[in-house]
Amino acid sequence: MTNNKQELTNQWLAKHPFLKDIGEMNLSIIQILEKIKTEPLHLPDLDFYKEAFGKGIPVLQNEELQKSLYEPVEQVLRTLTKVLSDAQVPAAFKKSCQALHFYAENNSTTEILGYVLRQETNQVHAFCKKNSLDEKFANFSIWLSISHVVSQNSPAIKLWIEEKDWERNYCPVCGSLPVLAQLKQANDGHQRHLICGGCRTSWTYKRIGCAYCGNEELNRLRLYETAAEPDMRIDVCEDCHTYIKTYIKEDQETIYLADWATLHLDLLAEKEGFSKKGSSLLIN
Repeated sequence: MTNNKQELTNQWLAKHPFLKDIGEMNLSIIQILEKIKTEPLHLPDLDFYKEAFGKGIPVLQNEELQKSLYEPVEQVLRTLTKVLSDAQVPAAFKKSCQALHFYAENNSTTEILGYVLRQETNQVHAFCKKNSLDEKFANFSIWLSISHVVSQNSPAIKLWIEEKDWERNYCPVCGSLPVLAQLKQANDGHQRHLICGGCRTSWTYKRIGCAYCGNEELNRLRLYETAAEPDMRIDVCEDCHTYIKTYIKEDQETIYLADWATLHLDLLAEKEGFSKKGSSLLIN
């Protein structure tokens, strides 16, 4: 973690002391992941998947590409859960971590990795129940591991995706729904970018409309802004009753694109009766 990133985070926690515990835990996870190096993926020719991608099938929903992820993701998962098992973390978190680490050290994780990658929630639930694993923690740590491996190999995948048109509301890499959004300057004003709740990929999406149901009726879309966080707003949809937090500036992505850093805005949106649809890793 860069000194600047650490400094910005410390400043944010000083201003928001109620986020101290979750912020420090997420910082610890980031520091652990930064020390885990992975070998470059031996990716097949992505152009082979161009037709499927054009039909809306995300890159990592292709079977051969998934197979290339299993080994490096499993290695990251084992290392991450081992270090976390020995770290100063809440007791319940540690217990879940130790159980998953024990399983990963003594069994192949290919089955559950496949379920998580394909977002087969029923199978993930059944697998975790059968093997006495904390389902929420399993999803959390596996997506952390997937995100880390993808980030280590993102230039090749990102370049390929940017050459294609993707105007869908789910991630072009893994297929997860967005958990955050950001407005960035563009030639014609502002462009909206959605942030994946799974692998953390960012992609462009239409400026007006619900990021989840696609509703474009302005009288059914609202914005919540707060004096406490003027650089962040909450976009809500009255059709599907969901919300997405949107960072409306640039240069402070370290903070505003870390979902945990604005959990107080989640509480505000939920108090108004809206729900978050995209899953969250709680780190960036």
